[in-house]
Amino acid sequence: MASSDRNRKLILVSGFGPFLGHETVNASWEAVKLLPEVLTHNGVEYDLEKRLVAVEYAAVDEAVTEIWKRQPDLVIHVGVSGIAKCVYVEKLAYNHKFIRGDNSGEKLPNGSSELPNNGHANVLRTELDVDKIVTAVNQQCDECVAPIKAPHNDNLKPLGATKASKNVGNFLCGYIYLKSLDMDKKRSLFVHVPPINKPFSSEKTAEIVFAIVQQCVQQVAECDS
Repeated sequence: MASSDRNRKLILVSGFGPFLGHETVNASWEAVKLLPEVLTHNGVEYDLEKRLVAVEYAAVDEAVTEIWKRQPDLVIHVGVSGIAKCVYVEKLAYNHKFIRGDNSGEKLPNGSSELPNNGHANVLRTELDVDKIVTAVNQQCDECVAPIKAPHNDNLKPLGATKASKNVGNFLCGYIYLKSLDMDKKRSLFVHVPPINKPFSSEKTAEIVFAIVQQCVQQVAECDS
């Protein structure tokens, strides 16, 4: 779906606004807004645009529609997970159990969405190589490793900057990922970040997210060549 008639390519990265449990700030947007506005890969410049999305189903529908009308080369959605201990790179999204009310109190009828391209598909998977992304970013961001205590072990165990995940959840994080995967599985990814300073600062989280963006751009460029 990427446009071939632009002089500069386009990356769109979204973050979410506050919601219950993260009422003051949302770590996802705090990291996203620190990302650089331009990325260069193999001499090709990409504009990196950032979009704040309210934690509402209607806002997600509007954002996804507007984002994909731009024919972006890559779309990465970022959300916060209160249980994440590093940055989770999500492999898939489920199309069920969207029964939690959003910031406006709305929820999806029947807990699922009829997708324009994939109907009532139960699960959609990104075609980006998540395992490859995680391996590369963990090598690149080794200074981001945070120590944690392993269960039943007093020794500190290093935790990488990122890990692959299959649990994007059944709230707006899962919903926005599902909607973008329905548009283009080859150019869509979702990333969960931990709360601020647990363990990463917003600056360090932004660094990790940008490394993920770079790896995605490399894969997309190879696919398009």
